[in-house]
Amino acid sequence: MQEFVHADEGDALNFSVGQSIRYESNLFRIGDGERAPGNRAHDTVSETGLGLKFDRRYGRQRLLADLNFVSARYAIHNDLDHDRPEVRLGWDWQLGDRWSGDLSHEHRESLPGFDERSGTERSLNTYTRTHASADFWWHPRWAVGAGVAHTRSRFDGDDANLAAYDADTVDVNLTYRPPTGNRVVLTLRDTDGEYLNRPAVAGSIRDYRQQEVRLAGEWQLSGATRVSGFIGQSRVDYRLAPERDFRGAIGRVGFVWDATAKTSLDVSVRREIGAQQDLAANYAVTDALRVAPRWNVTDKVSLGAGLEWRRRDYRGERELAGAGVTRERPDDRSYRYGLHAEYRPLRALSFGLSVQRQVRDGSRSLDGYTADIADVSMQFRF
Repeated sequence: MQEFVHADEGDALNFSVGQSIRYESNLFRIGDGERAPGNRAHDTVSETGLGLKFDRRYGRQRLLADLNFVSARYAIHNDLDHDRPEVRLGWDWQLGDRWSGDLSHEHRESLPGFDERSGTERSLNTYTRTHASADFWWHPRWAVGAGVAHTRSRFDGDDANLAAYDADTVDVNLTYRPPTGNRVVLTLRDTDGEYLNRPAVAGSIRDYRQQEVRLAGEWQLSGATRVSGFIGQSRVDYRLAPERDFRGAIGRVGFVWDATAKTSLDVSVRREIGAQQDLAANYAVTDALRVAPRWNVTDKVSLGAGLEWRRRDYRGERELAGAGVTRERPDDRSYRYGLHAEYRPLRALSFGLSVQRQVRDGSRSLDGYTADIADVSMQFRF
C-alpha cells in the first residue's frame, strides 16, 4: 500500500501551506552548444502548495487521506506554468482476528523533469493507481494473502505519448511478522502491460508481461540500525520483440544508521526495471546508489548532504520518446550532489535551503548536461 504521512497525534485532520522558489541554471537539461528556447536556459520557478491530511482509526478500521495542490509559475518560460493536484486515499481494514488488508487509490499530475526526456515542450503526466489486498492470519506471526492493482499513465504532450501505458498486476504473498514489529514478505507478482500508442508490429515493445519473485521487509538490526526494501528476480517478455526480453536481479534496499543522538546516515541502493520514479517505465534498467548523511545541530537546526549515482541501460526501447538520436553507448550515467539546511523555529513552521548540482554523461538516447539548482522553501502546518 502507498505509504502515507501520519497526522499529528491527537489531531486527525491537519492542513499545510507551503511556498518555494527554485533557480535552475539549465532548466531543459540541454548539452553544451545547444540552444534553449529564447536562448535562455535558466529560469526561476515559484511553487505554492496547499495540503490536507486525514488519518484516523475507527475501531479496527483506519482511514487515510492525503490531498495536495501545487501551483507552479515560471519567470521566463511561462508556457510551462501548470497546476498539479495529488490525491491519495486509503482504508486499512481488519475483520476479526484473522483477516486484514487495504484498499487504496492514488491520482497525481506532474511535469516530468527534462532529465527524464528530450525536447523542451510542456507535457503533464497523469498517473493513477488503484490497489486492493487481503491477508489471512492463520498464525499470530504468519499470513497468506493476495492483491490486485491497476495502473494508468497518460501524457498531454505529443513528445511523450509513446510512454503512455496501462498495467494490471496480481500478486500472492507470504508474510512473517514476529512480536518485535519487524516484517518479511515473500511475493510472487505477475504484471500485464501495454504501451497504447506504440505500433503493433514486429520489433515493438507495445505489450509485455513481467513476472517477479520478491523478498521484502523492514527489520531493526540493532538499536541504531535498520534496513528496509526488497530483493528479487524479474523476467520481462515482449510479445512482439523477444530480442529485448529481460532476465535479471532487481532490488531496492535502504540502510539507516543513527550513529549518535544527533547524526545519522542513510544509504540506499536500487536496481529496477519499471520504477515509478522513472519516466522510462519499463524499458530502462536503472542502477542507483544514494548516500545521505544528516546532522541535527540543535533542536531547531539540521544540516544534510546528498550524493546519488545512477546508471540507466536502455535494453528495451533504444530511443526515448522524441529523442530521435542514435549514439554509440546505450546507457547513461548521472550524478547528483548537494547540501541542504532546515530551520524549525516552531513545531509547525519550517524553512529550508538547498543547493544541488546535476551532471549526466551522454548516451544513445539522451544528451549530457550540467545543471545547478538552488531552492528556498517555507512550510506551515496546522
